Amino acid sequence: MKRRLFLHRSLPLLALPLASMPALPRASRPTQSIATPDGQARDHERIVVGPVPILFKVLPKDTDGDLAAFVSANNVPGFGPPLHVHYSLDEFFCVLAGEFVFQVGADQTRLRPGDTLLIPRNVPHAFDCVSAQPGKLLVTMQPANHMDDFFRQLAQLLPGPGTPSDPEAIQKLYQAHDSTIVGPPLRLK
Repeated sequence: MKRRLFLHRSLPLLALPLASMPALPRASRPTQSIATPDGQARDHERIVVGPVPILFKVLPKDTDGDLAAFVSANNVPGFGPPLHVHYSLDEFFCVLAGEFVFQVGADQTRLRPGDTLLIPRNVPHAFDCVSAQPGKLLVTMQPANHMDDFFRQLAQLLPGPGTPSDPEAIQKLYQAHDSTIVGPPLRLK
């Protein structure tokens, strides 16, 4: 009985040195801020999906896959993504220019410059620019894992505007990034 009491009282004391140790920094995280000028991408890489430049401002490698942020410019009506679901990431959108309609689940929402929208994982969504002038979005993804690779590969499958030549390859790409296309591009209600 005394041994059991000794162990019960001693175990919390053994954990104290571990609890007081500072957390070890992650090896790949930057130790300084990252600034990327307007109109430029981090690491000067320009990814273009159809007519839409994707300018990554924060790459997944900057945050060990925890976060990515990019500006999606030159969004034109009729070139939004198909209705899709991300199973392991949340997306946050901020409209910088133009107007967009987002479908999230069964609801449609119109967003104007300065408006924001959070789309949680596991929720079907799509969007399209609906303004006369091209739209511009700031998009963040959390966690981002390798979403920069997704856009690089998507740019190869959609080199210009129009209907994709290989929808099956695009679905496979979505699936490789823990997402699925579940419907056509947005149709306004």
